[in-house]
Formats: sequence, structure tokens, C-alpha cells
Amino acid sequence: MFTGIISSIGKITRLDQNILSISTYDEKFKNLEIGTSVAVDGCCLTLISEVNEILSFQISEETFRRTTLNKEHCGSVNLELPLTPSSLMSGHIVQGHVDDTLKILDIINHQNNTWTFKFEKQNNKFVVDKGSITLNGISLTVVSPRSNDFSVAIIDETFNKTNLQYLNINDFVNVEYDIIIKYLESLQNDN
Repeated sequence: MFTGIISSIGKITRLDQNILSISTYDEKFKNLEIGTSVAVDGCCLTLISEVNEILSFQISEETFRRTTLNKEHCGSVNLELPLTPSSLMSGHIVQGHVDDTLKILDIINHQNNTWTFKFEKQNNKFVVDKGSITLNGISLTVVSPRSNDFSVAIIDETFNKTNLQYLNINDFVNVEYDIIIKYLESLQNDN
């Protein structure tokens, strides 16, 4: 489990068949135990090796199918280590289970640090005003959702510490909808 508070940006160095390799110079990602979960752009992946500041992960077919890791990528990925009992819960509960990808059709940066993302598709029933959403592993708060877009507040700290700074129109982002909203939807469908 993660919080969506990104601690580092890594760089994809290689994607060879089902092995993803990422370089990082962040000390927090050195000497990790093999088998450690790491959120990579919001995808919970299992570390299979660490050699010379290169982290390697095996990617499943499900991950290829549901995430940006099978598409052209901006090359930089957001990294987060899992939540521990002593961690601060600064963001929201993020499982690292990506629901889908969204194609960015437009990005509007308003003066109040609110960004509006226009997407090719989205699952509107999970996008709730003032609710949580995870984009590329980043815990964000939804503002003014409509049928084809929603806004999120992007403060300078978030922009500078994440790969949002490298995103462009027509890029894809990983989305994980808030788990609480998904459970409520599931309960409603059971009735």
C-alpha cells in the first residue's frame, strides 16, 4: 500500500520483453531487499534486482495491458516506497493497482495552480468532486469533474517532484480511482 506522495523520479533505462529497468540516484532506493514493492508511476511492482543504481522489475501481461508501461513513455517515472507502520499518511490510500490509462487531450494551467486535464476517456462514476484520484502514482484531489475533463490542484512542490513536468498533450497517464469509491460502487451493484 502507498500514499501517492512521490519521493523520487527515476528514468527508464530499458524495457526488454517483460523486464523493466529504472535508474535512480535516490539513496532511499539503494540496498532494497529483493521482493520489495515499489510504485512505478502508480504501478505496484516487485523488485527482482538492484545493480549499480538500476532497479529491475518483471512486468506481467496484466500490467502491460492496463498501464502506460506498454506505450511510448516520457521516460521518467514516479517512484514511491510502500507505506510502513511508522509512515505519515499524507496522501490517500493507493493500492498501486492501476485501473486504466487516460490520454491527455489538453492541459490547462490556471493561475491558481489548478490544472484541467481533458481526457479521451474516463470512468466518470469514479471521479467525484473533492474526491481522491491517483495519476501516475500521485495522490491528487479532483475539482469540478465533467463528462470529458476534471481539474486537480498541482502545487509547485508536486510539479517539481514528479514527472508531471514532462507530460505533454497526447501522453498517457496511469489512473487509479479511489478504492473507497470503487467499494461503494461494488456494494451498490450488489443490491
